Amino acid sequence: MNITSKSRYALKIMMDLTEHSSADEAAVVQRSDIAVRQGIPLDYMDHILSRLREAGLLGSVRGRSGGYRLLRPADAVSVWEIFLAVEDGFQPVQCLEGGVGCVSEHVCSSKDAWGLISSAIRSALSGIILGDLVHRRELTKDLESLVSQTQECRAPKRRAGGSRLL
Repeated sequence: MNITSKSRYALKIMMDLTEHSSADEAAVVQRSDIAVRQGIPLDYMDHILSRLREAGLLGSVRGRSGGYRLLRPADAVSVWEIFLAVEDGFQPVQCLEGGVGCVSEHVCSSKDAWGLISSAIRSALSGIILGDLVHRRELTKDLESLVSQTQECRAPKRRAGGSRLL
């Protein structure tokens, strides 16, 4: 199981939409703005947006002032749902994916272990909520800004000649 660029970009897209439409849930965010902010190629992003729309996570509005918006509150969307929407399969081993067999499956001593591992991954990703990730990011930015301002206030003042004021 790899977390592919589709999953990484999908999470970036969903976080961007949450950050830039949080004040007004009906607001839409233009795809070109997301692409620029997140550094995602537009063609690739369109594919990901399509998958997120098909999964019922995003809605789109056509027209000049159109764009994308979350269909559910960010506090009701898990990282598991986002990854599942864009990936073709999300199992740590092939034999756990429906319809895909393994020649050694009937004698495999680790299949049950992989089932437990898969459940743990799903549970962990289901417990990570989009709204919490964005809120955490905002708190981090606020804290970094506060630290930066505090450091500027504590920096010694210099006179025009270059010597410190006492």
